[in-house]
Amino acid sequence: MEKTEKKDVMQQYVTDKYFTKGHWWTKIWQTLVAIIGWICVAIPVYWTISSTLLANNPRFIHAWKYEEGKTLFYFFDRFFIFAFILIAIIVIISTIHNNHRVKQHISKERQYDEEQLAIRKRRLNNFYTTRFGQETFRQHVKHYTVDPEQNLDVHEIHKLYED
Repeated sequence: MEKTEKKDVMQQYVTDKYFTKGHWWTKIWQTLVAIIGWICVAIPVYWTISSTLLANNPRFIHAWKYEEGKTLFYFFDRFFIFAFILIAIIVIISTIHNNHRVKQHISKERQYDEEQLAIRKRRLNNFYTTRFGQETFRQHVKHYTVDPEQNLDVHEIHKLYED
């Protein structure tokens, strides 16, 4: 079996330049786009709330003060409530349907060799028994001090599996 390094696996699956070292322009650009996007969400929300629900509160700056804007907002509130309820129902039904598909129809197969796993568990248990004592003792002890010679080497478990 070929030995795989962790960095090779990470390079194979993680490709986001934002979180890797370097790539400063990508980080600056994506951060600016995210901030601008949130501003584009926050301003209309503040504009709408300050001019309708908080219209009588003098501490807020109101985007509009004329009656037509309020009338239009309250006219659309029924539409937005209906749209929200409809979208929520669609999302819930889609989620339930997708969960059903995943649980019932997608094939499930083991990604590991069960016999090899059982062998490794036995080897590890025997190793721990030799090094630290019986399994019942290890599970029920409340305090245990490891002697320096009992410390594990960095690759000791990996070497145990290779045998």
